[in-house]
Amino acid sequence: MSVCTSIKSFKDPVHGYVDLCGRVAGVVDTWIVQRLRGIRQTAFAYLVYHGMEHSRFNHSLGSAHLAREVLHFLAGNTRLYYRSAGGPELAGYLLRAEEVFQLAALVHDAGHLPYSHSSEAGITEARLIYRIKGFDRLPLRHEAYTYSLLPHVAREAEERGVEPVFTGSVAGDLGLILRGSAGRPEARDLLSECTASILHQLIAGGLDVDRMDYLIRDSLYAGVRYGVFDVDRLIRVLLATPLLREDGDSPGLSRNACRVMVLDKGVSIVESFLLARFYMFSEVYLHRVVEAYNSVYARLFSLLARDGLVCVEQGCELDIPTPQSIAEGRKEALETWRMLDDTTMWMLIRRVYRGQARASKEAQTLAGMLVERRHPKVYRVLESRSTWGLYTRYLEEAVAPDWARPLLDELLEMQRENPLVMIRPLRVDLVSLEQLGVYSRQRGAPVELHEAGTEARQELGRLRRFADLGPELGLYRIAVFTTPEYEEQAEKAMKILLGLQKEQEKTARA
Repeated sequence: MSVCTSIKSFKDPVHGYVDLCGRVAGVVDTWIVQRLRGIRQTAFAYLVYHGMEHSRFNHSLGSAHLAREVLHFLAGNTRLYYRSAGGPELAGYLLRAEEVFQLAALVHDAGHLPYSHSSEAGITEARLIYRIKGFDRLPLRHEAYTYSLLPHVAREAEERGVEPVFTGSVAGDLGLILRGSAGRPEARDLLSECTASILHQLIAGGLDVDRMDYLIRDSLYAGVRYGVFDVDRLIRVLLATPLLREDGDSPGLSRNACRVMVLDKGVSIVESFLLARFYMFSEVYLHRVVEAYNSVYARLFSLLARDGLVCVEQGCELDIPTPQSIAEGRKEALETWRMLDDTTMWMLIRRVYRGQARASKEAQTLAGMLVERRHPKVYRVLESRSTWGLYTRYLEEAVAPDWARPLLDELLEMQRENPLVMIRPLRVDLVSLEQLGVYSRQRGAPVELHEAGTEARQELGRLRRFADLGPELGLYRIAVFTTPEYEEQAEKAMKILLGLQKEQEKTARA
């Protein structure tokens, strides 16, 4: 069993109080979680929205609080609306996982590097633009580091009395919840696998506690209202579909088995949540000046890697351990990771700015932009989903059609020769409605949004019209940032991007 036996409360500016299970609260004091105090939630957004100084630690506590809250309401709704189809059994299993689920939410961001996603962009550039030795051993997403830390989290949790529910170990349970179907080891039985899948969706499935917390929290600290929605209402209209068929009369699996759904009476709050996500990305996270500073940092990161000041397990100024070394528990890797936060990186940036580190002139210029808050003034942007996808895939995977490679290589070479020309793919977080399931109380069964012509059409009318705008509501932009002396190169980059877009359109018509 992994049920709360006591509660510890923390005062919180967003939720009033954050309530953690007593044994989970003990994990808060471990170095793995405390390290997150030193990593800003929104990287360099604080240079534009001065209040956004909050950390991943704040968000992690908030997510853990919502995890417990949503679990209780979801279990209650599942028991109520699926009385004859395994609902009570599934609800009981969900509640058994209360502690381990809250623990997973607490550590879901433990793998973030300094300045969060901006360092991931820097690793991408170091790998492909500058081809720095060793950086191909680093992941492009923070989740890989989170997974490597799970054995260490589990050890701390087990020492405090947290017990596994789905597998033979807390590490195995955390893996199933955070990684979903990619988690190992496998669950003990089908019901355990079903429950773990539902919990995974509640952490990383779109309608999840991660987004529920950061939208409201980031909105508060930014001083805007874009991300505000009624989270208390949202967590009260969710339910999970059990394994059995909806009628409960015949054996077999339901086609909607093990999914998180929203009650039909909660359609309007889902609309509010999805739009909050969209506008927070388009107006705050990807604000032009915010992204200018994030782009400066990513390019500076890759230049410092080129200059030998940032490296992978080579003992340089800023050493980065690999996930494998962390997972294996190598002492040096764990100590290095423990100290790897925004402050450590900022100290290096200031040394580069002052000329106290052996960095290139371009790196010193970029460091000065961050220290003195001088963002690049030249800004060009192309909005094209297809071209965004083409450039992003080439940056991350070096994969592209033969016809596009020369143009893409020209973009990379331009940045290699002129480091102050920064070409960045930006994307607003997807607002996807295609997989959203709605439970119709009148029918006593789930209804898919794409099921036109059903009696639930009227109930889902507003959300269907929202979905009809497209399967995904998002913005895909490629931005070019630079300084006035490189404006000519920025114009050349835009011509290349427009050429790629035009060629893609011709190929699509052929």
